[in-house]
Amino acid sequence: MLNIVKSISILCLVSGLISCIFYVFFNISPIGIFLLCSIIQLTSSWYINTYINYKNNKLIMSQQSELISRIESEATIAPCTYCDHENMIPITPNENNDFECISCGEMNGVYVNITIAQKTVPIDAEPYEVTSFNSSKSNIPDVIKADNSNNDDEE
Repeated sequence: MLNIVKSISILCLVSGLISCIFYVFFNISPIGIFLLCSIIQLTSSWYINTYINYKNNKLIMSQQSELISRIESEATIAPCTYCDHENMIPITPNENNDFECISCGEMNGVYVNITIAQKTVPIDAEPYEVTSFNSSKSNIPDVIKADNSNNDDEE
């Protein structure tokens, strides 16, 4: 309420000063100038406020989209250990990553495991062929046949 009274007082003061200046120097009716100045002030303040709100909304939307993209890049989908509902949670390596399930409300803990591996470079060599075929046992059917023919000859 105080802001409205303050705004109306400033509006009337500015319009009154301008209408007095026009009356003294140009001998123009102060009521018409007062009304014209008031209308100009109200419309210009409306345009300025609309522009400021537009710029603020645009800035807020860009910050929110940046925040969402940052959260998505640093987040993971983790199932709740109680109800198995999937939750999107942010992961930070140096903080506690506990989260509350959005479905059942239970607290869950997230443990981050980091595995370090040695980088290797492939060598230029023929690949080994892996098979279950044993070449030393490949002649067993021939040995069995020969053994059977020897047994037939003995009888």
